[in-house]
Formats: sequence, C-alpha cells, structure tokens
Amino acid sequence: MRILLIQPGSGQAKVGFSAAVRTEPLALEIIAASVPEHEVRILDMRIEPNLGQSLSSFSPQLVGITGYTPDVPTMLDICRQVKSYGQGIATVVGGYHASLCPQDFDSPHVDVVAVGEGEVTLRELVEAMEEERDLATVDGIICRCDGQQVPTRPRSLSPNLNSVPLPARHLTAHYRPHYYFHFWENPYTVETARGCPYRCNFCAVWKFHQGKCRAKSPEAVLEDLQNIPSPIVCYVDDNFLQDLRRAERLYDLIKASGIQHQYWIQARADTIVKHPDIVKKWASIGLKAVLIGFEGFRDEELEKFNKRSSVSANEKAMEILGDNGVDTWGAFIVDPQWGRPEFDALIDYVCRMRIAYPFFTILTPIPGTAFFKEKLKELTTSNYELFDFLHSVLPTKLSLEEFYANMARLYARTAFGLTELRRRIRSGQVPRSSLKRVREILEEVTNPETYLKCARTGTDPCAQS
Repeated sequence: MRILLIQPGSGQAKVGFSAAVRTEPLALEIIAASVPEHEVRILDMRIEPNLGQSLSSFSPQLVGITGYTPDVPTMLDICRQVKSYGQGIATVVGGYHASLCPQDFDSPHVDVVAVGEGEVTLRELVEAMEEERDLATVDGIICRCDGQQVPTRPRSLSPNLNSVPLPARHLTAHYRPHYYFHFWENPYTVETARGCPYRCNFCAVWKFHQGKCRAKSPEAVLEDLQNIPSPIVCYVDDNFLQDLRRAERLYDLIKASGIQHQYWIQARADTIVKHPDIVKKWASIGLKAVLIGFEGFRDEELEKFNKRSSVSANEKAMEILGDNGVDTWGAFIVDPQWGRPEFDALIDYVCRMRIAYPFFTILTPIPGTAFFKEKLKELTTSNYELFDFLHSVLPTKLSLEEFYANMARLYARTAFGLTELRRRIRSGQVPRSSLKRVREILEEVTNPETYLKCARTGTDPCAQS
C-alpha cells in the first residue's frame, strides 16, 4: 500500500517557542517504520506546502495526519483536500488532540481517528484494509460508518517501548537542511520514554499516556544514538531524569561508546536539586541545555498548577546547572488575569536570575483535560489555532492590546543583548549561521502587533469540518 504521512504546516503565523523550533516529525518517522513492507512517504508541509503535487506524484491509498490542538483546522482542511482529489483515499488522523477529543474530527472527510499510540494501530489498520476486513476488528480507532463515528475496542498502551521501531529518518533526509532547534542547526530528536508521573493540571501529557510512565532500555537508546550523524541531539521526553538509575546507565553506555553529541533535555527542578551528580555526569558527556518548567516565580502559582515543586527548588536547580556549564531554558506561565505589576515582577525576576533563554506561555486550557472542562464557559474563542500558548483564549484583565504589548515586553526586556550574543558566538555556543533566524524570531516576539495579527485572524474550526 502507498501511504502518505503528513506533518501539517504552521497555519497562521507563529510566535515564541513554536517559531524557534522546527524539528523532524519524529512521531511520523516512528509510525512509518512500523510498516516497512509498504511504500511510505512523509510530507512535511512546514517546508513543502504543496499537497496537490504530492497527491498527484505519489497517488497514495492512505493519508495519515498528526498534530496538536492548533493544527486541528489545518488537519481537517488537509483531509478535505485529499477527499477532493480522490474519494477512495483513506484519511486517518491521530495525535494528542485527536485522541483526547475525537469528536472534533467528526467530519465526512475523516475516515478513521487513531486513538492513542499509533505504531501498532496503523499496521493493523493497513492489514485490515488490504484484506478488506471489517475495521471494527482493529483496536484503538474510531471509524466513520453511515455518517457516524463508531469506536472500536480501546487499545492498551505498548508495555515494552523496546518493541517500538527506530525512526525511519531516511524519509525526511531531504528536509534536513530546514530543521533547527532555536539556534542549533540540524538537530536530531530522540525519544527514550513516554509519560510523566506528575499531575500538573494544565498538562495533557499524563492524560494521553493514561497516567503511566514507560521507558526504553538504555541499550535501545544507545542503538538509536549510534545511528545519528549530527552532533545535536534533543531528547523529547517530558521528564528525562524521572528514572535516575536508567539515566546513570545510559550515561555509562554513552561514555564507554565514545559518542560525542551535544544534548538538550527537559527535566524537573526538584529532581536536579536532589541529584546534582547526574547533572555533573551528563555535562561531562555533552549536556548543554536543560528546559525546566519553572511555570511561576511565586510559590502560590506553583501550588495552583499542582506543580509539586517550589521557587527555591527552581533557583537551586539553576545554580547547579550553571556550576556545570549547562544553560537553563526557563519556561514561565503567564496568567491572562495579570496586570502590568505582575509582568513587571516577572521581568525583574528573570533578569535578576539571569536566565539565558526564557520562554513565556499563556495559561491555556488544553482540550481533553479537566482544566479545559473547568474553563469551558469562560473561553473567548473556539478557534483552535489560538490554543498555541502564545494567545489568550481566556478573558484578559488588560485590554488585548495592553496584554500583548506586555507579552512582547517580556521578551524585549529579558532576551540577552548584543554583547552577550557576541560572546556566545565567539565561544561557539551560538553558530553564526543561525543569527538571521534568531534575529527574526526576536523581532517577532518583541512586536505586539505579531500577537494581535494572529489573534484577529482565523475561523471557527468546527465550521470547517
């Protein structure tokens, strides 16, 4: 079977972290690897937006699309275009939003919604289609039958992540020059675990993974790393250090193998504080940056988010990272009910703590979470494109113009200056080749009109289905 897997384009203009990062579509590469006996192509529409050309040149029999909440309108439109090209092409959607809110894909253009992890589901779905079996025999999907969504039996999570195939990265090799991670060029992303044991109320990760945490063996991770030619590796695990013994073992294997990479991870502050030795070890084999969800700069904010950490832990973690030559990428949540004093206080805090790479996301109820249900009646829009953490979908205390002016001011006042940028270039921390892109991103995030322009555009995704 000819299978076309699609990474949607960005839709309307993006700002903030979403503009700073464009990495390989790892989920699609893993799913593609699960059906090696079939002819599979990956279309990354962030780089190659001409869907019609791909449909005509490849003539797929099945088109699969994945994405997050802001991608929903684009995913629906892709399905519509596919069906316009050929009614006989099967359309399948998957990912976080499709799994948590399949009703948003109740459309005549969507044949199947894959709920949960897709590797085994796609393989069994393709087999059923080829054998012309009833799709009701495939677990973990929602079929469209007689104009209605009909769910099959839920699929259990994969108990052994070592059985997940290595990504079919050769399918995106021609896109490689266009991938970046902030100032890093040609990064490779690696998954070593799924799920998170914590229950932050704004997060959908633990919800998607049914509250469970699973991990690949260090040996399986090493096998993946040995196939990566780039010096830049970004681990996509939401909590890379959640299993300290596994992190220790992987460190030992990497050190013994002689692999030389620069690593980026996500980790919790309290874990770093409790286990500073693991940071020291990983720094010795190439750990360069850690993204920490600081979330708030006041303990009452962390309690509200059910973060189960503290501001003092955040600050101590930053100190430990700095002592080991590791940059802190600090993420903060901005409450739509903030006034100018709260923005001022956050700016003062970030500057005082000298956080090299701060990121600011607006508190957003993610569809499918309890927080979304709690805030449903307060939502100011149903346009999913604005659920990107850089636009407020809840009422703001300030006018929208004032609110976004302060969002822009956050970046304008906390981004490192020209002197620091030059120092990082001289030290090799920032490659000259990325300067133009980084400068353009800074120009965008420090311009209030960028946020307002996006907020004023877009339509109700429900009307597009």
